[in-house]
Amino acid sequence: MVDNGTESGPHSVTRSRTWMKWALGLSLGLNLLVVGLVAGAAYRFDGPHGGPGANRHDFGAPYIIALPEDRRRAIFKELRAGRQDKSTSRAARRALYAEAVAAIRAEPFDLARVTGVLDTQRDATLGVQQAAQSAWLAEIASMDAPARAAYADRLQEVLARGPKRDGEKEKK
Repeated sequence: MVDNGTESGPHSVTRSRTWMKWALGLSLGLNLLVVGLVAGAAYRFDGPHGGPGANRHDFGAPYIIALPEDRRRAIFKELRAGRQDKSTSRAARRALYAEAVAAIRAEPFDLARVTGVLDTQRDATLGVQQAAQSAWLAEIASMDAPARAAYADRLQEVLARGPKRDGEKEKK
């Protein structure tokens, strides 16, 4: 039999499948990392903080944007002060991304480890969202009927035109 440097038979199919599983797993991990980075950047720059990309509508942003600036600031201050779970701190978020990168680079690739990191990030995000929702609801519940009506008008305006741009004056 002549060996021409190519493999054939059952061993080549097994190696091909193993290689393909690793490639797909690594691809999935990298895709999830990119999604996490994009979502983090979107929250950081487009979130309720009113960064450079604040002209986009996020699911909850119009509710917050429609509040008077002093009330927005008070809600965010309350959220930061009341945060007992430090899993959403900047340092904790960086540590989770570092863990994700390490898990993606690990040999052998451990899908469960990456999934665990992503689950932790999701849970932290949901915790922040729930706390913000509770603070917003408390703010709305504290308003009398005329204040709620004025807020609803402002919310409708924000939804119709998007958030206030730099230099644009508040309509009265």
